[in-house]
Amino acid sequence: MKLETPRTAELRYNLAAEGFRMTKLRRALLEIFAKNMKPFSVDEIRGRLKKFDIPEVHKVTLYRELEVLVEAGVIVPIYFHDQVQRYEFVEQDHHHHIVCIKCDAIADIDVADPFDKLEDQVDKKSKFTILRHSLEFFGLCKSCASL
Repeated sequence: MKLETPRTAELRYNLAAEGFRMTKLRRALLEIFAKNMKPFSVDEIRGRLKKFDIPEVHKVTLYRELEVLVEAGVIVPIYFHDQVQRYEFVEQDHHHHIVCIKCDAIADIDVADPFDKLEDQVDKKSKFTILRHSLEFFGLCKSCASL
């Protein structure tokens, strides 16, 4: 499988400029996130790595590599109702998620974001410096709702 999209190339360049080695595994991880733009669990990532001709990656190694990408500000860990840690690209445009409670399908959802104003209000009232917020919607996807 080809290991280079424009977004992957830019990230690879930026990470290399910051002193991160670009291993085949890191390139594959960048490509997985860049092509799919959705949250992935470690098990889902391991399954997708098979398409990149990478030998079986031990979970500890994969967690270590994901942590490198988290520290570099490329991906962020997220949790939903099932408490499974997933990772997704840090995006410039803020978005929320909608999660099927039956099959665990996850989709990004863009909504008019009145939460920016709410975040400012919480910041002022709480004396906290708000860095980010998270909002998930839970329901049934079209497939599960029709069963």
